[in-house]
Parts: sequence; structure tokens; C-alpha cells
Amino acid sequence: MAEKPTLYVCHGDDGGPPFHPCRRVQEALRAAGIEYDKVIAAHGSPIPFLRKGSREELRKATGTKKLPTVKLPDGTVISHTRPIFSWIEQQK
Repeated sequence: MAEKPTLYVCHGDDGGPPFHPCRRVQEALRAAGIEYDKVIAAHGSPIPFLRKGSREELRKATGTKKLPTVKLPDGTVISHTRPIFSWIEQQK
């Protein structure tokens, strides 16, 4: 893969609890040896009106407000943990 996929995560990022989806996806990408660019697309609370930022930029970039989301170099967007894990497994 010449170009890297972009992973969109929330504020939990790598520092979140071990069961957090954004952290689990990053760990799976690293374990599979897949290099990626990362964008923290939401900051603060998971409750929309308490967030410091909006997910509108995420929607503009990917067409969704769901996290985690991976955008592949060809423009394909994969959201939610299970579909992302399936894609990672296919890359092995």
C-alpha cells in the first residue's frame, strides 16, 4: 500500500481504556504492521453539547460522524470497529 489510510479517532485515542474502540483499532493496525495517519476528530465529552469541537469536519472529510473511521487512499470509508477489524484482517 503506497499511501497510508487515515484513521479518525476521538479524544480517547491511545490513552483511553483498553476496551475503547478508538484505542482497539489503533492497536490492531499497529499489530498488523499497517502504517496510518491519525486525526483526532472529536475532543472532550461523548455527549454532543459538552464537546469542545464538532464532528462536522469529520462528516465533511468522511461522510459520517461515527468514530472510529478509516478513510482509505482510494476514498473508501470504513466506520465502526468490526468492519475496520475485517478490513485489517484482509490486509494480512
